[in-house]
Amino acid sequence: MMWWGGEYGMWWMWIPGMLFALLVVGGIVALIVVATRSGRSYSVGPGAQDSARTIVGERLARGEITPEQYRELLATLDER
Repeated sequence: MMWWGGEYGMWWMWIPGMLFALLVVGGIVALIVVATRSGRSYSVGPGAQDSARTIVGERLARGEITPEQYRELLATLDER
């Protein structure tokens, strides 16, 4: 009795299934990476204000804002 599709066999049939499985797993991993490497933080709460203060401090350090603008932004953050 011949098994696995006769003379030529069906050993190669696992290749498309394996490729599809790898594609699905790769897609899931890619979605997780994109979601976790988002450059913006959308958190609301005590940690959000610390994050905003850090960003303002970094902008001052890079020279994007003046010390007066820095103080104004910190005052604005303290009001909220």
